[in-house]
Formats: sequence, C-alpha cells, structure tokens
Amino acid sequence: MDGPVNVIARPYRLAVTGRARRHLLAVIASGMIGCLIGFMSADGAFAHEGIGPATCDHLPTLEAWLTLHAQRWDAALSAEPGYERPAHVDVCRLDGRWPFADNHQNRVYVRRLETTDDQVTLAHEYLHLAFQHFPSGHDERYVEMTARRLVADYP
Repeated sequence: MDGPVNVIARPYRLAVTGRARRHLLAVIASGMIGCLIGFMSADGAFAHEGIGPATCDHLPTLEAWLTLHAQRWDAALSAEPGYERPAHVDVCRLDGRWPFADNHQNRVYVRRLETTDDQVTLAHEYLHLAFQHFPSGHDERYVEMTARRLVADYP
C-alpha cells in the first residue's frame, strides 16, 4: 500500500501519510483501530488539522512568541504560494495528544516552549493554519522543513 491511508471519522476525512501512516497501519494490523480513534478523539473530535476541543486553555507567553515571530516570518512566507497570514491564532495548552492545528477555530494546540524543538513544533502548527487553503499546508514534509528553516533563520 503506497498511497496515504484514508481515515474516516464521520463527518471528517483525513489522509494520513509518513510516520503517522506507518503507525496507523501497525494499529490496523493489530486490530486496535478503535483504541487509536479513541486516543485521537478523546473529547469526541477528530483532532489533527480538524476540530479541536470547544475550550482553549490559552498560553499567553506562547501566543506572544508566535505573534512576534509570525511578523518576522511574514516577508519570507509571503513569497510562498498559498500563504495567508491568519489574522489571529490562539495558542492552547495540549494534554495527552500530538500537537495539532484546528483550522476551524484558528487554534494551535502545543505543550510548551522550552526548547528549539518546541519552537519548531509551534511554527509547524502555525504553518498548517497559514497554508490551510493550499496543498502545501497539508504536506507534512514541506511544513516541517519550512518550520525548521524559519526557526533557524529567525531566532
């Protein structure tokens, strides 16, 4: 199976690629798909680049960091096809799941901002929002490489 694995969690559909695809295939093979869907949607929402929890435990320090850096990144990203700087992004506390972007509420869910990897994670999720209406916003490889470049070039 070379293409992406399509997961349907009504009413949402998500194409899973890369490391997540390999993990999903292993879970499917083990017969534990129900546990995976339960983990990914502990609050009843399918949550990667989709719908997040109804509430947001704001992280003001991370929101300030993102606002400052998004302004710095704007010139570089403006040259990229499909870039649309979000008017506002809420940065919310994440507990127990993988970081993700909620395209419907312009929110990113992350844990902390203590290391360079944490900065890359926040930039990565921001990029999902900034390119949400363009194919590159759903290309994990592009998003990750761009996030790493932005964090390295604009410390």
